[in-house]
Amino acid sequence: MLKTSPDVRRPRRDVPADRSRPAGQGPSARRPLRVLMPRGLAGLAAQSGIGAAIRHQEKAVRSLGHEVVTNPLRPFDVVHLNTPFPDTPLLAHWARLRRRPALVWAHSTEDDFRDSFPGANTLAPTFRRWISHLYRRGDAVVTPSEYSRDLISAPKYGISTPIHVLSNGVDTSFFRPDPGARGRLREQLGLDADAKVVVSVGMQLVRKGIVDWVEVARAMPEVTFVWYGRTDERMLTAEVRRALAAAPANARFPGYVTAVELREAYCGADAFCFLTKEETEGIVLWEALACETPTLIRAIPIYRDRMPDGVLTHQVAGEGPGFAADVVTRLTALLDGELTDLTATGRRAAEEVDIHRVAQKLQEIYRLTGVQPHGRDTAFHDAEARSTETRSTGSRNAESDGARSRGAEGSELTDGAADATAPVLPRRGAADARLDAAR
Repeated sequence: MLKTSPDVRRPRRDVPADRSRPAGQGPSARRPLRVLMPRGLAGLAAQSGIGAAIRHQEKAVRSLGHEVVTNPLRPFDVVHLNTPFPDTPLLAHWARLRRRPALVWAHSTEDDFRDSFPGANTLAPTFRRWISHLYRRGDAVVTPSEYSRDLISAPKYGISTPIHVLSNGVDTSFFRPDPGARGRLREQLGLDADAKVVVSVGMQLVRKGIVDWVEVARAMPEVTFVWYGRTDERMLTAEVRRALAAAPANARFPGYVTAVELREAYCGADAFCFLTKEETEGIVLWEALACETPTLIRAIPIYRDRMPDGVLTHQVAGEGPGFAADVVTRLTALLDGELTDLTATGRRAAEEVDIHRVAQKLQEIYRLTGVQPHGRDTAFHDAEARSTETRSTGSRNAESDGARSRGAEGSELTDGAADATAPVLPRRGAADARLDAAR
């Protein structure tokens, strides 16, 4: 339930707050924030990493005791803007008109737009100018890693507002080890109990490494490779189309699956092979680590620095024709138990970015940005006061008319007697109605 101070009428909730954890710290502990997370065009990103990040933000907001608002026409105290779609600048402008802070999440960069969709490399500079425009609309920018902060801090992005680093986080209470998943996964895939299974998760993009992944699967026919996630067929590049069409029989593509099915895959797999070429964080990697899945990843800059090889993950560096062969060598060693077991270390690292820890850092970003809980907006307050006054006047007239009618329909009361016995209502004005609305 939404908590409000005694002098503010309770608004109808769009999304219930999570009461399983204490409310936020500081002044907002008694007056929770109303956090606008508009649906709008965000639904187009529901099956992407941005969609997962939005869902994580909602959990974080509720864990602080705040309310998630989805309708921009309702009162709000701060807005989260996550997508690079055309409604983002409009919502930022609306927040400015309402004098409410806008936090813009920088999930995307020019670098991770490349090698994604047909024509992406040609359009990448234009995309960078567009997202730069969006990021500059915020009172602050939030990005998931130090690596992405360094990228968008470059002069070509032109961002002068504060840039905060906040992991997208992972729900470690949901993504957790489950030894029983091994048998269930093989049964679901129709495999022998001792079959080796390697999984990966993501959209089917060159940038995600799916072309190299297919080649690795071709070189290891004794292992079943399963890629979870999909891309609209109309958005596939020619290179990805060819790779999928020529994929070997041991490579499977079940498409987009539920979170429960994905957890089963992480927990039941022998390895998570993530060959992405560029990320601003990579939520799926945190999910795999939280499930204690042995991981092998491409040694791209964000992971070389943040998750050194042999510390949290095993890594393979390189690009080009020889890369797949190098992955095969390292992955075979991982499956055969020849590499150091890093799963417990990976789990501890994932717990450091658990959603509830991320939530506390989000609360600090609210403080630094000056986010405050507000009373009802004047326009909403005045409209409600007028509505209350109208209802009060209508109620008095109806009761008076009803009393006269009862006297005329055979009762022994005269019109005067009916008036005398009707409830005596004091005269009321707009000020009284506004007081009732406040109560």
